[in-house]
Amino acid sequence: MVELSPFDGLIGVTLGNYRLEELLEKHEASSIYKARNTLSGELFRLRVIAVPADLKPEDRIVYLGRFQREANQVAALQHRFILPLVDYGMHSATGDTRGISWPYLITPYLSMKPLSSLISQKGPFDVSLTGSYLDQIASALEYAHQHAILHRNLSTSCTFINQDSNLLVADFGVIHMLQEGNRFNRSDIQRGVYGMNESSTPAPEQILGQAVDTYTDVYALGAMLYRMLTGHRAYRAKTFEELMQLHLQAPIPSLNSWRKDLPKALDGIIARAMAKEPAGRYLHPGEVANAYHQIVAPHDMQRAPIVIATQAQDGGKPRPYIEGNVGEWGRKGSTPISRRRMLGFIVAGGGVVVAVVAVGVVGKNYLGGNATSASTSTTNSSPGNTPEANQTGGSTQGNVLAHTSDIPSNSAKTFHIAGQENPGIIVHLTDGRFVAFNSTCTHAGCAVLYSQQDKLLECPCHNAEFDPAKNAAVVQGPATTPLTPIKITVHADGAITKG
Repeated sequence: MVELSPFDGLIGVTLGNYRLEELLEKHEASSIYKARNTLSGELFRLRVIAVPADLKPEDRIVYLGRFQREANQVAALQHRFILPLVDYGMHSATGDTRGISWPYLITPYLSMKPLSSLISQKGPFDVSLTGSYLDQIASALEYAHQHAILHRNLSTSCTFINQDSNLLVADFGVIHMLQEGNRFNRSDIQRGVYGMNESSTPAPEQILGQAVDTYTDVYALGAMLYRMLTGHRAYRAKTFEELMQLHLQAPIPSLNSWRKDLPKALDGIIARAMAKEPAGRYLHPGEVANAYHQIVAPHDMQRAPIVIATQAQDGGKPRPYIEGNVGEWGRKGSTPISRRRMLGFIVAGGGVVVAVVAVGVVGKNYLGGNATSASTSTTNSSPGNTPEANQTGGSTQGNVLAHTSDIPSNSAKTFHIAGQENPGIIVHLTDGRFVAFNSTCTHAGCAVLYSQQDKLLECPCHNAEFDPAKNAAVVQGPATTPLTPIKITVHADGAITKG
């Protein structure tokens, strides 16, 4: 694997017209920041891409040319269900004699929530809402495919619900840009190196390092459909290697193993969309959506079937799949930004040296909020020997982390840990116990979230899962050790304190 250094010291730095204000996600090959446009004052989501320092100058030039070409193509996508790439550029650090520059991508920073977060909180969707979301995702993919852009990392975590309850699919082409620049082994593709998250679904051809096409996005769409209908991922394993083997060899578990109210015929759609061999799958995302509606609502006259777009006869150019409200980013009053067609080299002030990111810690999860509610407690918590709460009839002692009335059964609440960005998390188990842990994932440091659907603590970055009812034991890797427990006491008045 390529050795990478952290993206440290970038908060407060201005890249082009964007001043970095907050680190949102940190991965080995890229980091995402909340950034403010210094001209308009608007907030944006800025992704800095790591380029290995040991690339030869000629290889670096080739990669930056490929980055510009890919960014140009993605920036041209204008579709109502695609989160647009509104700008991109290159950052070159002052004082770096190697001439290293880091590409960055700009997308809108909106009030929206990942689909994965909604599923974790609310559970599976009914067939009607699932069909609506499936149509929106398939429409976005059809449009992108007709413009020669594959997503390659489609998931419920890069698909957001905006304030109008419509979907926006983000990060088209990002994985391709990261792979070309970083030269990681193919086994790293789904390990979180590229910022893939807990919902990412590698198609068998991606795992094997084979050619990808529209059927690769169809595989991921089938996995998204499975999760929307059941609230669960199609496959779960304790280690990365086991998970990859399931994708390569295991049949898809029946939907009826989770829900008895679904038509059995839907299993056939999932099985075909997620066939191991690409030739056995639907070729187009729209075919998945049409087949789904033919089963769940065959006589619905309100829905127009998705027409699979074909190459226009005029010069062989792609024909846009859908017309309508494009470029609005799902909100009113936004200010469009001109897309760059030529990359400039932007020098950071103050002698800040840009380095590349290693596995790191990020405390802020998602754009639309955490699955747990944040506590205003400022107690100085520290790990203890056991996560289970002591029950006491005495008076409250110490700083209060939360109250039992604030945490219904099968829910969780976070609290501040002094000197640490990631919070502690208290879980009210279904058996009545209260347990607490440091939310920092033991794999790469992301803050875990509590899933009411699975009753697990789940890492939104790299797929790890922990069972709070079993001392946060690892249910699924890549983590190999449990979360750090925090000893708490539940008092007679309902106050929960540390110790």
